[in-house]
Amino acid sequence: MRAFLAIRLPDDARAALAALQRDLAESGADVKWVEPENLHISLKFLDEITEAQRRQMEVVLRRVAGGEAPCRLGLNEIGAFPSVAVPRVVWVGLGQGRDAVIRMAQRFEQEGQAIELRREERPFAAHVTIGRVRSPQRRDALAKRLHEATWQPSAPWTATSLRLYQSNLSGSGPRYTVLSEAPLTGG
Repeated sequence: MRAFLAIRLPDDARAALAALQRDLAESGADVKWVEPENLHISLKFLDEITEAQRRQMEVVLRRVAGGEAPCRLGLNEIGAFPSVAVPRVVWVGLGQGRDAVIRMAQRFEQEGQAIELRREERPFAAHVTIGRVRSPQRRDALAKRLHEATWQPSAPWTATSLRLYQSNLSGSGPRYTVLSEAPLTGG
């Protein structure tokens, strides 16, 4: 099964991101926008895992969550990978709570090695992916819109848990199912 670890976004954060997506979509660029209900802060993409690895990840999930206190998170900057000038992945970064999210992602990366999960080659970036560019069509217009975007992020919120999701791919897009959730109880 395809799986990943993430932090769920509250409804108002997803609504603010959906408004940003609509604004950026006016560029006419060929972008697959992430469905608002699927928006999340990824901590680690696990790719294909076995049932045994899933059970082990649930233990890791509880251990990492148990070592972290609930934390305030806030979205801020708009960006793109590899750059705003040549966007392939459009994202919104974390401002408030960024260090806590990075720390949790690093813990998952370290713990994942013990159960033979693929190591991430790129450095972790605390962000929410909001769209993926499918072709160069009108990419320049998207880049211009990214530079000029005036976006009002939602108010910061308190993250109280971490989740392990399964990702089921289909022709209409991915569907995410919560496999396990662990409360942030450390302090």
